[in-house]
Amino acid sequence: HLLGLLQCEREYVQLHRDTTVQSLTLAPTLEAGVVVWEDSPLVRAAKEGRCLVVDEADKAPLEVVCILKALAEDGELSLLDGRTIVRADDPRFQAARVASKEA
Repeated sequence: HLLGLLQCEREYVQLHRDTTVQSLTLAPTLEAGVVVWEDSPLVRAAKEGRCLVVDEADKAPLEVVCILKALAEDGELSLLDGRTIVRADDPRFQAARVASKEA
């Protein structure tokens, strides 16, 4: 609802204890029986100036949290395929963290 009010396109990623840096930055899809690696929601949000909703960030492993922190603080993300995304290329990029409340 908030993103609708802000008129912000969004990308969504849900993290868990098995999330890896690769799965945070690349997403596998199946095309004609062949696995094709595409940009993840994180990469699309940073490249296209969308809002990234990060769900359950508190469950992510430390190395994944470090990647998100580096992007937020340094404005840069180096991908495993050699590309570098600079957040300053599109100042509309934002991230929102959502965490579950402990029972």
